[in-house]
Amino acid sequence: MLIIIGAFDGFHRGHEELLNICRRNAEGSDWGVISFYPHPYEFMHKTNHSVFTLSERELIRNIIGIPNMYVLKFDDALRNLQPEEFWKLLRERFNVDGLVMGSDFHFGLNRSGNAESLAELARHDGINRIIIADLLNKGRYSSSNVRNEILAGNVKSACEILGYPFFMMSNIIHGNQRGRKMNFPTANLNLSEHHIIPKSGVYASIVLVEHEYHCGALSIGNNPTFKDVNELRAEVHILDFHGDVYDSIMPVFLIERVRDIKTFKNESALMTQIENDIQLCRRIYEEVMRREDMKKFFEIAERVYYSKKNFVPEIIQLI
Repeated sequence: MLIIIGAFDGFHRGHEELLNICRRNAEGSDWGVISFYPHPYEFMHKTNHSVFTLSERELIRNIIGIPNMYVLKFDDALRNLQPEEFWKLLRERFNVDGLVMGSDFHFGLNRSGNAESLAELARHDGINRIIIADLLNKGRYSSSNVRNEILAGNVKSACEILGYPFFMMSNIIHGNQRGRKMNFPTANLNLSEHHIIPKSGVYASIVLVEHEYHCGALSIGNNPTFKDVNELRAEVHILDFHGDVYDSIMPVFLIERVRDIKTFKNESALMTQIENDIQLCRRIYEEVMRREDMKKFFEIAERVYYSKKNFVPEIIQLI
């Protein structure tokens, strides 16, 4: 198998060259990505924020056409392997006959292995289909930049780096139904399932529900107007939809942050603002859905999402 190896906290435009190289050089044979969970930086406490959950990564790789993704459990045992030990286990487990790597790839105890040393180990075992490539514009296209943009609420900029909208795929839980009483019913996302949470605010979003896309007005915050919610919540009002989504799993694509969370003097003022938010979110939604690249992405995403029974990849214990 021809493999690409890396952390891959989602897939962004910087990875496109590696993926395209792998597609071309597979020549019809099997190929795939080897990734890690948890993300090595998260395991070593260099970051607290993975961009996507495992299930979301599984959905993305299907949308962009990666035939296989193998997720290795990243723990102290794997982290402390000597490069030679890691390569031996990798080759035996996946029957590796070719490698594609970014030039900045490191692995093994104290990051003592790199792309060149892994290539040397592979060649020593008679594997010559090895390609080391620079990631496209890696100063701009990186997972750390995606994280920073999302945490700042800049989901539009994150989309430019990723090549597709940032999204959260969550099961829908019960809230206090205040929105329903105000005639603006909302679906409450289970934030405990997600690694990274965008900055509080209101976001124009696109919601996939029952095989159709709908405009969504997503609020992330603690409802300061009503003083009775202390925890962070994410609630999306789905326009032109009147079904029951409780206990279902629903992807919500964040398109643009439209405003900060505010405190309103009364419920009437809040309702007026919500109506304005909905009009703005609808305009943004319609603009995005007219774009050919986004139309293509969402068509593939809908087809993939409903073609699989689940998006829970196996976590492989290599040692």
